[in-house]
Formats: sequence, structure tokens, C-alpha cells
Amino acid sequence: MKNFAADWAAARRVRRVFATFTALAAAAFAATPAHAVPAFARQTGQDCIACHVGGFGPQLTPFGRAFKLGGYTLSNGKKHLPVSAMLVSSYTHTTNDNTAPPAGFHQNDNLTALQQASIFLAGRITDHLGMMGQATYSDPGSQNLAWDNTDLRYARNYQFGSTSGVFGVSVNNNPTVSDVWNTVPAWQFGFMQTPFGGGYGPASPMISSLGQQVIGTTAYTLVDNHWYVEGGLYHAISNWWANQLHATGDAVDGYNPYWRVNYENYVGNSNYEVGLIGMNTKVEDGTTSGSNNTFKDIGLDASYQYINGGTSSVTVNGLYMHERQNYTAAYLANGNASNANDTLNFFNVNTAYWYQNTYGATIQFFGSTGSSDPMLATANGWAGTDPQTSGVVWELDWNPFGKSWVDPEKNLRLGLQYTTYNKYGGSSNGASGNNSLFVYLWTAI
Repeated sequence: MKNFAADWAAARRVRRVFATFTALAAAAFAATPAHAVPAFARQTGQDCIACHVGGFGPQLTPFGRAFKLGGYTLSNGKKHLPVSAMLVSSYTHTTNDNTAPPAGFHQNDNLTALQQASIFLAGRITDHLGMMGQATYSDPGSQNLAWDNTDLRYARNYQFGSTSGVFGVSVNNNPTVSDVWNTVPAWQFGFMQTPFGGGYGPASPMISSLGQQVIGTTAYTLVDNHWYVEGGLYHAISNWWANQLHATGDAVDGYNPYWRVNYENYVGNSNYEVGLIGMNTKVEDGTTSGSNNTFKDIGLDASYQYINGGTSSVTVNGLYMHERQNYTAAYLANGNASNANDTLNFFNVNTAYWYQNTYGATIQFFGSTGSSDPMLATANGWAGTDPQTSGVVWELDWNPFGKSWVDPEKNLRLGLQYTTYNKYGGSSNGASGNNSLFVYLWTAI
């Protein structure tokens, strides 16, 4: 017998999502123009599509990668205000209700008027020095204006005989944030995610979890537009600064090395890249002074991009990370882990297509595998006893602005994202309960 009640509930949910999407769009167009533009577009005098696929970040074009590698210093020579802002509103529906939603939110169907608000200080400081600094308010989340991705860099070109390149130094607060290919943890898809969903699973590599907890310096060079090498060290920020900047996380100890090497090439309208990335991190085990757990990450990434003028673009990005985790005897004795040594593997592969830098579609496959560790799962609040998770993200985007300097104060993305899970926390039973429908409005001024 046909389940009319279920069909009616599904139809009401579709109408509610459509109404929410329409309301978000209407709010964007009804807003009074702020007569301000994203700082880098104003600095260079270029349309947003010069640097970003689809006219909206963070995915970069070859011009955008060159601009970042050059230290954010390219300028049209005119005075500009190096300040921008970003606002995100969203709606989320999950298959299963959230039994313990954040304060002020519902168990399901959450319309978040202000999911995220950021302010940026970004632009050229001198001929060879520039920065991109961000502070963010998130709700649900810290509900504080907290330190976010920040990258201060010095860069200059060089020539030795027939060899030419760019050399730079980056001071930043998130390993991989200095990278210019959208494959690494700081910049990989999804660029916007629901705060109520299951994410990529209960566990993630340490290299993905250090943002805003550390400060580091890396040096990099791109040789003959082909070979890229970067290396540096990261150290935890002090407790005083962590309190001032509302930064929380693992207690990273000592100096932790980060490295990156890859090869890129350009063929006609296409460019591609393949590389390696790695980091070793020491984290205080919380039991004995000077006693550290260690995490060794190494990854393989690749990217392909085709840009046919302003008509079509295709981007394929992939990342595979392998992590070896070593826990101290004291950490084990206190019941925080079952195994002295664990492993974690993570992959993310996504393909995006954009038409006229306006209409976009992306599909992403993601997953993680690793050691079964019941005590570690309990200590970290995992769902299940191991990190095995897999799923697919489907996203449709509309970017109406960013393609012309005639009306530069508007930049907007409307996104419709659906995430499905085949397995979550080591089990396929109930995994689909984490499925989520996410509608968002992301605007920058």
C-alpha cells in the first residue's frame, strides 16, 4: 500500500527547502549595496574570476595561484581599503534528529541566520610583503570572534642563468594554508559545510586539526613554473595568546616539521599537478610532563584543471593521507587508547564543473579507514570503535556576481549540498541517519 503520510511529509520538506532557498536569495538581492569589494579584487582591479573559479573562492585559477605565491602584492597602483567581510546563512535537515542540539537550536531543520561571519585584513603591505588575515564568528560554535586562517608572506622573483622562479617566506597559523592547489586539508572541498552534519567521520589526520592552534614559518620556491618545494616548522601558540584569540585544541609540543613538494605543468587550456605532503607532530599526552604522543602524516595529492576562457571549467582534485599514531605508556595506562600504535587513512576525490563562471556542480567521494581502538574512540567521543567512514557529497552552486567590475560590491554564492553516508564510525547500520541536506547563502563584500 502506498504510504501517503510519508509522501506528504517528503513533499512538505521539499517545499520548505525551496521556500528557504528562495528566501535566502531574496534577502541577498534586497540588501543595500555596501559599496565595498573583496580586498584583493579592489587591489588588483581585476574581476573575481581572474583569481577564482566561478568568481568566488577559495578555488584558484593559475592567475590566482601566481598572485598568492607572489605574496599578495600585485596592484593596479591605486589606493584601496584592505578590508573585506564574509557572511554565511544556512538551513540544514538531517535524516535523523540531533538528540543533543547546541543551545538555541532545534533537533532538526535548523535555519541559521548567521552561521559564520568573518572579517579580513588582506592586501599589499610593501613591494614584496603582503598578507591575508581572517577573524571569524561562528554559530553554532564558539560564539566568539576568533582567530582564523592567517598568512603573512614575503616573496620576490629571482633569475640564475636560464633558471627563474619565485622565492617566499610565509608566517601562518595553519599547516597547508600557504598552499595554492586546492587539494590539501586547509583548502580542499567542501568549502562550506553544515555545522550539524557528520562531516568526514569521527576522526581526521592531525595535519587537518592544527589550524589556529599553532604558529609557523615556512620557506618556499617555485622553479621554472614546474617544481615547488616548501618546508618549515610549527610551534604551539602560548596559553595567553590562545585565550586572547579564542584558539583551542591539542597541546602541541616543541617544533614540528612540515614539508611539501610537487610538480606542475601547463598544456594549452589545461594544467595539472602531482605532489607529496607531510608533517610530524608531537602532542602532549596529558599525563606526564614532557611526555608526548606522536603523529606522522604523509600524503599524495593530484590536481587537474581545464579552463576554456569564460565558458567552461573542469577541476579534479584528489588527496590521500596516511597517518601513524604512537601513544605513550602513560596514555595507554590511563585508558585513553587500546593500542600503542594506530593508523589512519583518509581520501578525498572531487570533480567540479562550472559553466560561464556562474553555474557549478561538484561531486565528491570521501572516506577514512584505520585501526579499531575502542578506548581511543571512547576518549574522543567517536560514534563506533574505529574511524571507517565513507560517503558522497553532491553540490549545486550559483554565483551570479564576480564576473564584472561594473558592480563590484556584490559577490555571492547560493549552494545546495546533499551528503550521503555508506558507512560511519565503522558500521553501515544507521550510517544513512547522518545524511544531510544543506542550503547556504555565502556572500562577500
